[in-house]
This record gives sequence, C-alpha cells and structure tokens, in this order.
Amino acid sequence: MFSHRTAPPPAWMVAIPIGLAIALLPAYLTAVLLVGVAGVAVLMARPLWALFALAFTVPYQGLADFRYQNVNITPTEAVFLLLVIGWGTARAAGRVPAPSLSPLVIAIGLLLSLLILSCVVAPNLILAGKELVKWVEVAGVTLIGQSLLVRIADRRMMFLVMTAAVVSQAVYGLLQATQHWGPDHFMIGSWLMRAYGNFEQPNPYAGYLGLHLPLVLSVALFGVRTRPARWFWGGASALLAVALVTTMSRGAWLGQITGILTVVLIESRSARHAVLTFGGLGSVILLALWPVLPSEVTDRIGSIFGSLFAVFSLASTTLTPANWAVMERLSQWYAGWQMFSANPIVGVGIGNYNTAYATYRLPEWPVALGHAHNHYLTIAAEAGLFACLAYIIVILVAIRSTRTAWRTATTRYGRAIALGTLGSIGALATHNLVDVLFVHGMSVTVGLLLALSSVSDERDPIPSGLISRIMG
Repeated sequence: MFSHRTAPPPAWMVAIPIGLAIALLPAYLTAVLLVGVAGVAVLMARPLWALFALAFTVPYQGLADFRYQNVNITPTEAVFLLLVIGWGTARAAGRVPAPSLSPLVIAIGLLLSLLILSCVVAPNLILAGKELVKWVEVAGVTLIGQSLLVRIADRRMMFLVMTAAVVSQAVYGLLQATQHWGPDHFMIGSWLMRAYGNFEQPNPYAGYLGLHLPLVLSVALFGVRTRPARWFWGGASALLAVALVTTMSRGAWLGQITGILTVVLIESRSARHAVLTFGGLGSVILLALWPVLPSEVTDRIGSIFGSLFAVFSLASTTLTPANWAVMERLSQWYAGWQMFSANPIVGVGIGNYNTAYATYRLPEWPVALGHAHNHYLTIAAEAGLFACLAYIIVILVAIRSTRTAWRTATTRYGRAIALGTLGSIGALATHNLVDVLFVHGMSVTVGLLLALSSVSDERDPIPSGLISRIMG
C-alpha cells in the first residue's frame, strides 16, 4: 500500500489573500502591520536584540499599552515573550549556551513558589497572575541574560542601551520640570514641577532613575581609563542625578544615599577617608544653609523624619495640605499591617492588596493605592510571613552574588559593573522601604542589572570601534 503525501498549497494561494488584505487596508495600518510583523520576526530570530529592546520598553511602555479586565498589557510583556520563544528556539538548536542555575535564581524560585501558594486565598486570580509575571520576568531575564551576554561587545552594548534609555528619560524629565509640562498638582511652589517622565507619577520615575545612577556612576569613577570617557559617563551620571532631584521623591533620595555611598565607599579608600573627614563638616554646612534653602526642598527633607513619628499618632493627627501626602502613605502602612496581622501565613493573596483594602483600612482613607507603600510590608500582607522572608533572602543572595562578581572580576570595567549593580540593589532595597518599585516593568530592569553583573568578568579581547572608545 502506498502512502499519499499531501502536497503543500501553491504559493499563489497564500500570496493572493495577503496581497488583497494589504491592498484593502488603509496605508498607515498596512505600514504598521508590516513593521510589526518584521519586528516580531527579527526579535524571535535574534533574541539578543530582544534583550536590548527590553531596556527601552520599560520607560516607554505606557505609549502603547492596553487594558484587559483591569490589567495593563504592555510592550514589555510582548517583547519578553518573544525573548523567551527566540531564546528557547536558539537553545534547542544549540546556538546559545545553557545558563547556570545560580543561587539567586533558586532563591527567586523559592519566592515564586510561596507567592503561588498565596493564590489559594486570592479573590482575584487575574491580579495575582499579573504580580507573579513580574517575578517570572526577573528570573527569566536573569537566566537568559547570562546565556546571551557572553561576549564583551554584547555586554557593553547592553550597558550602553540601558544608559541610553535612562538618559533619554532624564532629559525628558528635566524638560518637564523646567518647562512645567504636566498637571498642576505636580508643581512645587511656582518655580519647579516634579519630573515624572513617561511613568505618570514622580516616584516610580525616580525609582527608575535610581536603579541606573549607581551603575553609571560606578563606570564613570572606576570603569574607564581615558579622560574623555570619564567626562562622558560623568556627564551622564550628573544628568541622572539632577533629574532625580527634580522628582522631589524622598524615597529615591534615601535610596541614592545608600546606592552612591555603596559604590564610592567600597571601591575607594580615599573616598572612605573623605566621607569620614568631611561628612561632619558637610552636615554643619547644610545646617548653616538650611534657613536660606527653598522651603519646598527643606519641607520635603524634613517630612522624611517627621513621618517616622507620625505613624504612632496616625489616627489622631489632624489632616492638613502640608501633611496629606505623608499621612496618606502611613494609612497604607496601617492597612497593610492589618492585612498581615489577620493573615500571617498566606496573606490576602498576592496582588490583591486593593481587593482586600476595604476590610482593613482606616475610615478616613477609603482609596487604596495599589500597595502598602512598603514592598516588604506589601509582600507580607499579600503572601504572608514566609514569602516576606523569602523576598529578603532574594535581596541578600543578590547582594552576595554581585559582591562575589566584584571581587572576582579581572578588569576595571567588570568590577565597576558589579559594584554599580551592588549599589543599585542597595538603592532598590532602601527605596522599597517607603514605596514599591516593582511597577511599570522595572522587574525587567532588575533582571537586566543582575544578568549584566553576573557575566561581568571579561576574558575575551576588547573590541575596537565606537563602543571601545566610549568605554575608554
């Protein structure tokens, strides 16, 4: 008996419907469709390019997102999916090396397991899934980045792309602050508007800048040799710092104190002596200049310390325009703590802070803000004590792995990248005491930082050309 193999349809049978569709569609839709299809094909065929593209999708994802059942779906998720498919195909074909199952990825896996466990009590599984995706992105980008960033040119290009993305946001934020592009309630006095970039709010924008500033500063100070390269990266660092100041984000300021001091004090012995010698003098000068500093700045700095005491008198404090923002944040702390106290084992369900808020809130504060304005407390409230401990373990393992990368790196640039990532982790951990930075795709940024530092040792020849000149 002979088997009959069905012949594929002629090419014209496929080409004619596609041609008719292109001819009937409006020109701009046809262009968008063709560009989109070509982009998808390229990113799937070149997963390294998808990794580069991810860095730009984070700050600009709000330009092309859409909502489905109260969940935002953004280009970041789409590009991440293409990255996974493209890398998985390349890995199956043996074109890319296998990543190592590092202690950091194992720690993230433990955290994910505990977060999934909390889904048992989650009233809204869609919101739970959205939150779980963030940690899948952290683990996935870290793993895939280790596999793809094996050449020095690729690692340096990754750093350049990340810096280009954040510098573009810094420039845009400075224009917003100086030209007053934004809503009136972002005005600080009559002379400055709080910068917010493409993040809709100043605080996540400041967090995004703060994740990059220690890294770029570390390269400027310790990662390059030539004077032009130091001026180049020093200028980029200064631009990020000024933009971060214009956000007037107190949490980001605290985070940068941790991040920048980590970078400077660990690598430079002279800097350690300078901080010890001139730290007291700088404090005296700051106190002396305090009366002449703009009140908008001094009020926000003073509120950092005032909020530490206001939490103990939250219920009895009289609300005023001056203390509204601080008291609103403290009310979220209160609700988060009540959620955790009532559900200490598995919480109220990962991602379901807003869903449970009405049961645990103060009467004067009916509006939930999406989280408890403290990432540690938010995880404890949503997923319980063990998940919070697992999250702390993830941070500690990330610190240990980047510190090991810094100690074992054989080049200036490798040490600078690892040290800068260590500073970024410090900034993230500190800022998350008063906010939650795992929003707006920044879980991808964290994964890129961890991937970049985990392969920071440079054993192959330094490439020539533009990248080499910029990197000094």
